[in-house]
Amino acid sequence: MILYILGIAAVILLALLYRYLPNKKIFTCFCICLAAAGAIVYHFWSVPPTEPAVMTEEERYELQQQQQIFADWYVGYQRDIDELDRNWQWYHHIIEDFKEDNISIQTAYVRLSQLDQDSQKIRERIEHNAPPIALNDGCYDLLIEVMKKTTDYADAQYRTIVLTKAAADPARLRTNDQAEQSRLLQAIMIRESPVGLYTAKEIAAIREYLNIKEDAPAPETK
Repeated sequence: MILYILGIAAVILLALLYRYLPNKKIFTCFCICLAAAGAIVYHFWSVPPTEPAVMTEEERYELQQQQQIFADWYVGYQRDIDELDRNWQWYHHIIEDFKEDNISIQTAYVRLSQLDQDSQKIRERIEHNAPPIALNDGCYDLLIEVMKKTTDYADAQYRTIVLTKAAADPARLRTNDQAEQSRLLQAIMIRESPVGLYTAKEIAAIREYLNIKEDAPAPETK
């Protein structure tokens, strides 16, 4: 009904334009443009909506397999991320304790040495946590990017801990002033600390591709 009303109104307006418009060539061009626009609108309105593709049993089974492969891999990856977080929090706790003079430089060195070993283990484990080759190419390529970011982050975290431990070695310190020692360790922390690990974009793309509901956010480590 609305279309008919609009059509009648358009005819009346065209008649008025034809009568009162002095230049008939302009009127002809206007009519041609109007007809073209109307044809385009009619084409898009008349095209029936496409039916969503129905998955076959084989496609559904393959999708479920892909979902399970990713879920199994992600459990181990999340465990590694949690350990990276714990190590980094412990690192900052050591630096803060020494800054507040709650522990000696000898104690800080011992704790950093242990953290060095723990950090090296998780770094090596992350390096060997390759994406499963059974994943389809799209998801596999995204996980390659995730692991590249994670490996770079773990390397930078490990380097920061190693340099701080070396600076805290009592046998190598050039000053006995606690405040000066603390400033030295903090300077290394500020200079060498890695930027945050941001993989939410890639993980979200994989979840969307595999139609996985996002029960928990993708890991973000700072």
